[in-house]
Amino acid sequence: MGIGAFAIAVVNMGTTDSITVSADTGEATLPVSLSLCQTDSTSGACVAPPAESATVNIANGATPTFSVLLSVSGEIPLDPAAKRIFVNFKDGSGDTRGLTSVAVTSTL
Repeated sequence: MGIGAFAIAVVNMGTTDSITVSADTGEATLPVSLSLCQTDSTSGACVAPPAESATVNIANGATPTFSVLLSVSGEIPLDPAAKRIFVNFKDGSGDTRGLTSVAVTSTL
C-alpha cells in the first residue's frame, strides 16, 4: 500500500557501549513491516543494508543517526495515542538505554 521512513539522531551522554537499536509497534498490531539502518549523518544514506536491528558501538559524546523504514500493507487510521512506532536502544545486557516513538497513519 505504501512506504515511509523517519530519521532519528541520538547523543550518548554515558560511557562508550555497544547498543542494539530496534523498532516495533509496541502492543499494537499494525499492518507494517519495519527495518532500520544506521545512516551517514551528512548524506542520510544507510551505512549498511536495512535490517530488523542494528548493533553499533557508540562512544561518549557521539551523535549517530538512524533511519526507520516502513512498508505499510493496510489502512492505519489516525490514532496517535495507540498507533505508534517505537525505537528502542538497548545495551549488551538488554537494559533499555533510550526509547523514542512516532505516531503512524496511512490516511491523510
